[in-house]
Amino acid sequence: MWPLYAAGFTTAFGAHGIAANLGAGDEDLVRSVLYLGVLLALYDGAEVVLKPVFGTLADRVGARPVLLGGLVAFAAASAVFVAVRDPGWLWAARLGQGAAASAFSPAASALVARLNPQAKHGRAFGSYGFFKSIGYTAGPLLGGVLVW
Repeated sequence: MWPLYAAGFTTAFGAHGIAANLGAGDEDLVRSVLYLGVLLALYDGAEVVLKPVFGTLADRVGARPVLLGGLVAFAAASAVFVAVRDPGWLWAARLGQGAAASAFSPAASALVARLNPQAKHGRAFGSYGFFKSIGYTAGPLLGGVLVW
């Protein structure tokens, strides 16, 4: 289970660590609060639309390949986000992060369920959620410290 916990932490940390720094850097890049809102919403919007698709794919081809593909895609989209300054590329990278997270999330849940007896599902999902929540909390804090 530790690899799943670590992966859940990493994706949550990465998504929110980047989000904490959206206002830093090039002042021309940050045009408005609306611009930042769209940049944040692209991630969640991709998840809303694509989680059912990737959940179905995980049922068909297996959770492991969907999870691994999501992690690789998340790392690639995050690298693009850090490397570019063009607003269009930033939007594409943020959308890519959300799409990758939508592949990772249902596949990880399926693996948590499969790797634990039904009588321990509550504890297993609670532990998995705990590590993701640490990532959600630490991401913005440490991301903000990095640019402070």
